[in-house]
Amino acid sequence: MYKKAKPPVLGEAFGNWSGRDDLFMYSLPGGGFLQFDLSKLTIADYRQMRDHYQVQASLSVLTFMLHQLDYTVVSDNKKIADFCQEAMDKIWTRLVRGMSQAFWAGYSPMVLQWENDLDGRTVELAKVKDLIPEECQVNWKEVDGWKPPNQPHAIPPKIKVFDGIKQWGYPYPIPTENSLWYPVLSENGDYYGRKLLRSAFQPYFFSMLMHLFANRYYERFGEPVPIGRAPYDSEVTVGNETIKGNVAMQQILSNIRNRSVVVLPDDRDDKGNFDYQVEYLESQMRGADFERYMTRLDEEISLALFTPLLVLRTADVGSYNLGTGQTQVYLWMLNAISGDWAEYINKYVLKPLKNYNFGERAPKAEIRFRKLGTQQQETLRAVLSEVVRNGSAKVNLEDLGQAVGMRLEEVREVTEPPAKPTDDPGQDPADDDPDVPDPAKKDTRVGRDRPKQPKGIKQASRTATLMADRVIKQYEKADREGSLVVGFSPDLGYEAQMIRTLEGVCRSPRAAYGVLEETLEAFLAEALESPDFDRAKGPDCIRAMITTWLDGIEKGAL
Repeated sequence: MYKKAKPPVLGEAFGNWSGRDDLFMYSLPGGGFLQFDLSKLTIADYRQMRDHYQVQASLSVLTFMLHQLDYTVVSDNKKIADFCQEAMDKIWTRLVRGMSQAFWAGYSPMVLQWENDLDGRTVELAKVKDLIPEECQVNWKEVDGWKPPNQPHAIPPKIKVFDGIKQWGYPYPIPTENSLWYPVLSENGDYYGRKLLRSAFQPYFFSMLMHLFANRYYERFGEPVPIGRAPYDSEVTVGNETIKGNVAMQQILSNIRNRSVVVLPDDRDDKGNFDYQVEYLESQMRGADFERYMTRLDEEISLALFTPLLVLRTADVGSYNLGTGQTQVYLWMLNAISGDWAEYINKYVLKPLKNYNFGERAPKAEIRFRKLGTQQQETLRAVLSEVVRNGSAKVNLEDLGQAVGMRLEEVREVTEPPAKPTDDPGQDPADDDPDVPDPAKKDTRVGRDRPKQPKGIKQASRTATLMADRVIKQYEKADREGSLVVGFSPDLGYEAQMIRTLEGVCRSPRAAYGVLEETLEAFLAEALESPDFDRAKGPDCIRAMITTWLDGIEKGAL
C-alpha cells in the first residue's frame, strides 16, 4: 500500500464567492458613454421588455424547446432510478416553467413543496412554486474560512454560503431543503445570474421608438398635406360671392381633405402657366426603409437571446444548409443549458428526494439529458432500423400510436411454413438437412440463418459468433459493475483470425474489420446516453449489428 498524500483544505475555506455589488462602467477615452448605462435597469424594466413581440417569441421558443427535452434518471440502484424518474415526470412541467423564469430575470426562486404519500409510505415532491423574482433575495449564512495553523489569535475570514430564500412579507427565510434558487449563467458566484434581456435592451429601446415614429410617418404621408398656390391680388367669384384668390385656394384645399370635388380657375399668366396650382407634400423616404430598420432591430434582439435568425423568420435565400446549420447550433446551445440545469436539479431536487426515501448512503441519482442534434438522431434512426429489421427488437405499438395520433393494434398471423418435399412423406425435412434449424432449439450463432454460404463466409460466421459472445460478456460485466453509464468501449478481439478468414471474400478485410469496430463503438456510445434505450436489449443489439455487418460483406458492400 502506498501512503496517501496530505489532503488539501476541505470545505468552504477560501474565496468570498457570492457575487459583487461593484459596477463596471464602459466609456470612451474622452469620458463619453459608449452605450446605455444598463446597470440602472431593474427587474420591473426587464418584465416590461417581455411584452415586446420579438422578446416574447424568443423566450417562448427557448422555454418550449427545453420542455421537450428527453431525459432519464440514472442510478446504480434500479429501484432508486425508477422512483426518481416517476417523481420527475410529475413535476417536470412546473419545474421547466419555474427555471425558465431566470432567462429574463437572471434568477428564478422556487419553493419545493414536500408531502407524505401515505399509500406508498414515501416523501414525494408534490409541487414546485415559482416565486416573483422582485420579492425574493438570497439568505446568506456566514461560515468561518481558513486561517493559518498555529496562530491562535488569527481571525478566520467569513465566507457566505447560500442558506435559503428571503421573501418579502414573511418574517422567516425559506429553508434550503425547501428552496431551489437557479441563476442562469452565474459568474463569480453571483446568485442573481446574468439577465439575457440586458444585452437586448438597446435594440428593444430603439424598436419601440421606431414603431412610434413609423406610425406617425405612415399617418402623415399616407394622407399627405396638400399645398396650394394662388395670386393674392386677384379675385375669384365663387357662387354669388367674390373673394380673394388665397381665400378661394384655402377653401379648395379644405374640400380636398373632405373628399369633395375640386374646381380650380383656369387663369394663366404671361408664360402660359396656371395661376392656381395644387401639389402634395411628399416624403423622399419610403416606408420600406423603416421596415428594414425595424427588422434589423428584431434580429439584434434575437441574437441577444441566442435565437438564430431563421428560427422565427424566413431567409432571403433558399439555402437548406444554412437553416440546418443554424438549427444545429441552436440545439447545441440547448445541450449547454440542459447541462447547467442538471447541476441544480441533481443537488436540490434528486439528492434530497433520494435521501428522504432511501437514506443518505444509498447510491446517488442523477438526471441525464439526451443530446440534441441531427447527426445523433440520424445515426440512432439507422441503427434502430437495422435492429428492428433483423428482429432483435420490436416497436411499441402503444407509443407509436400516440405519436401518429391513431390507435394501432397488433395483427397476429399463425402460418405453417411449407414442408420441404422428400421421398418419405412422414420424414421431418430438418432431419437430413443440417442447414435447416430446429425450431425447438435456439441457435444464437451469427449468420446461422443464411442458406448455403461460401466456405469463407461460413468461417467468418463462426468467428463473428465468437466475437459477439466476447463483446456480450464484456457488456454484461460492465452492466453489473455499473460502468456502462460512465463509458463502455468494446474489444472485439479475433482481429487476425477474422482478417485471414475474409481474404478473398471482401476487397479490404482490415478496413472491413475497422468499420465494425467504429460502428459498434459509436452505437453503444450514443445508445447508452439515450433515455429510451433498454440496456437489457444490449446483447441482442450487439449480435444484430455484427450480423448486419456480415450481411454487408456477403453482398459486397464492404
